[in-house]
Amino acid sequence: MKISFTGKIRLLILLIFIIVLIQAGVVLHLLGNSTDLIQMRIDIQNTIFITIFVQFILALILIFYIPVFLHKAFLEIHNIIKDISQGIYNIDIDTDNFKRSLDKEFYTVMLSLKDMLRSILSFDKLKKDKIVEHHNRIVSLLNLTDDGFIIMDMKANIAYINDKILEAFPALSEKTNMIETNFPPEIENNIKKYVLNILKSKTKQESQQFFVPSMKRHIALNSAIIRDSNGFPTGVIVSFKNLDKKKQEKQKETESE
Repeated sequence: MKISFTGKIRLLILLIFIIVLIQAGVVLHLLGNSTDLIQMRIDIQNTIFITIFVQFILALILIFYIPVFLHKAFLEIHNIIKDISQGIYNIDIDTDNFKRSLDKEFYTVMLSLKDMLRSILSFDKLKKDKIVEHHNRIVSLLNLTDDGFIIMDMKANIAYINDKILEAFPALSEKTNMIETNFPPEIENNIKKYVLNILKSKTKQESQQFFVPSMKRHIALNSAIIRDSNGFPTGVIVSFKNLDKKKQEKQKETESE
């Protein structure tokens, strides 16, 4: 049967204690039964030297065994926790191997870590599923609306464009930087300037209209600032009204009637 780490420590301490008792018993026996004083002194010295040497060996084993064992045990735990802290959750913990190589007390820690990783992976999957679900809902809503939308960060990197904008302004695309990229005049002179004013002030701008010759109608721009939990601006949303050609034609038909 495998002796646990604490069991080994207790055994070594018990052996040292037993040796001390044997030493004391032998010395008392020699003091009470020896008739030759010189021989008694030699026997007592030999007894003390032998027992001290044995105690010294056991103490050395105790001193070196504890750090080596703890280093080995904590190294495995440290590596797992380090991976978790770096966001690595798909860790294969071989509990059978640890059961053979580690002490019972540390093996239970490994089991707890494995259970924790299982919970983290489950939570992480649910979180990702929810994020994707909400993202798809928002994208679907933005594509169903008659308005166009551009979402970008505070460095003018476009993160999202809905279909209405892609149809109206093919020069715009996701992953494009609004400041660094050169666009056609209707975007440079209107949309880009509007975005630059938002990024410069880091506040919502008043609605603004501009005429698009290719579309033969005015487009209305509006804006909103995305802020984090601390209130710091992290992104910009620009909306485009009157992009839908069919809607405008229906309005003209209604006016003519």
